[in-house]
Amino acid sequence: MAGTPSGSSALGAGASLFVLQLGSRLFSFALNQLLLRSTAPQAFGIATIQLDTLMATVLFLVREGIRGAVVRTRKADTPNAVILQRQALLLPTLFSPLAALAFFLYSRFVVPTPHPAYYKTTLALYGLSTLAELVFEPLYLRTLQDWQTITSKRVKVEGLAMLTKAIGTLVTVRLVSEDEALLGYGIGQLVYSLTIWAGLAWILRSSTSTQSPSLSLRKVDGRFFDQGITELGWVLTKQSVVKQLLTEADKLAIGRFGSTADMGGYAVALNYGSFVARLLFQPLEESSRLYFSSLASTSVHESASSPQKAAASTARPATKPARPPLPALASAASYLRLLLLLYTHLTLIFIFLAPAYTTPLLHLLLGPRWSRTSASPILRTYALSLPFLAFNGLTEAFFQSVAPAHWIQRGAAWMVVCAAGFAVSVWVTIGRWGMGAEGLVVANCVNMAMRTAFSTVFMVRYFGEALRSEEKGATGEAEGEEPGQGRQKERRRIADNLKWRAWTPSVATVVVFVAGGIVCRRSEAVWTERVMLGNGAGGRKDDLMETGKHIAVGAVAGLIGLATIFLSHQHEIRQALAARRDRRKTE
Repeated sequence: MAGTPSGSSALGAGASLFVLQLGSRLFSFALNQLLLRSTAPQAFGIATIQLDTLMATVLFLVREGIRGAVVRTRKADTPNAVILQRQALLLPTLFSPLAALAFFLYSRFVVPTPHPAYYKTTLALYGLSTLAELVFEPLYLRTLQDWQTITSKRVKVEGLAMLTKAIGTLVTVRLVSEDEALLGYGIGQLVYSLTIWAGLAWILRSSTSTQSPSLSLRKVDGRFFDQGITELGWVLTKQSVVKQLLTEADKLAIGRFGSTADMGGYAVALNYGSFVARLLFQPLEESSRLYFSSLASTSVHESASSPQKAAASTARPATKPARPPLPALASAASYLRLLLLLYTHLTLIFIFLAPAYTTPLLHLLLGPRWSRTSASPILRTYALSLPFLAFNGLTEAFFQSVAPAHWIQRGAAWMVVCAAGFAVSVWVTIGRWGMGAEGLVVANCVNMAMRTAFSTVFMVRYFGEALRSEEKGATGEAEGEEPGQGRQKERRRIADNLKWRAWTPSVATVVVFVAGGIVCRRSEAVWTERVMLGNGAGGRKDDLMETGKHIAVGAVAGLIGLATIFLSHQHEIRQALAARRDRRKTE
């Protein structure tokens, strides 16, 4: 990758991803409302909990390690190295027979009861979609290598694919009977995969700087693939096995032990609850992962800049992370602080305001058919889990992007401990406390908290060792007092950015949100008594009036909270806006 982007450019990339995805995701969300109103809970549960989870797990295990290795590896600058890197991009495609085997074994040994119509046909469509995505995975990996110039185009293609998936699913569901609705999800998934394939091919064909990967393999310098990508990819893949099982553990549990009705309620709760995660957290996490990976590749580049260091690095594996340049380290610390500040303030919204609006949301969008099911309490609990999801995504993005091999191995071992923690939490919440599907969400929060703790420990040590190493290097400088003072000031700024007081809300902000949460809970109690317990006695119009009043209370509470946040951080906000205006003038 040419150069290392700054934290501000990474935030800009995250904002661009958010804007590009906003329209397509909102339109897809609207189409999904029509789809949910046309689909029985059983079909939606099987498609979302079982088939989507199966496909996501297979794809994650086959390709995620290589993706992580590709973004952490600098583009080759010699002809032979370029060939080896390009051939390494074919590894997910070469492993596609394993994906086919996984779907075959699933079809033989995992069949839901009762057997829904077109189940095996839908499973075959999901398997075909998985193979299609693995076939065009080299195209996706090429976009990761040039992420600074191609990411916006790729996001547009993904947005278009989501729209075609929603339209394909909805049209099919409307054309068949309710008992055959599961078939629509398989067709929609296949349409999505083919759209992604066509879009990525178009991006690479129209790009003047990107050569489409070849399907031919030839041995170069005694090997077929780039050694750095394959070794790091294997290390990341081993860690991802337990990680993916933990990520999908709640779905696997409800899919294995829950009824189809339970799966439907859980799937709807996840569909709405994860909407914020897909819309906001996913773009920020993706841009963070790419930014931190470029930071790691810069560290490797700097550490190998001299022949002696390069020879030492090839003679033995690194035992600690390579130190990035001080400006890059300062940029990363500032970037982390801004995202942590954003997430801590969003946490106040998720904990104090959002739970009071989960049941009204379901009732307004899907009607009593869904709001009176288990989806309502599950969605309330899921809203409380969003902060865990946010912090876990950010800290793991940093860990997976810059951690050396021995830390990744430690992370894999810690994942086993997290799996045990999840299992114990499930036993306590479901077996002892009788929380049902809500217990799965709570257990998943325990799992994410444990994973966040490990990544945070690494993050603290990473910056601590980097600063100590920088200080030792600074004491060895023979002359130049002013540069030394400048570097000392930079180190102090890094340390200040990482102090917990720098990214936590003010006391006044917390008090305002707590008070707003109390008011919203009381408003929800009034809404429940008049709408839910009244069984619609006042009619649809009266229900909408009561829902509107309740939403207005939340809007006022939210606006007061946002005003408090602005007053607490107005100096920083004005500085950020001024810096953005200056960047636009210089562009």
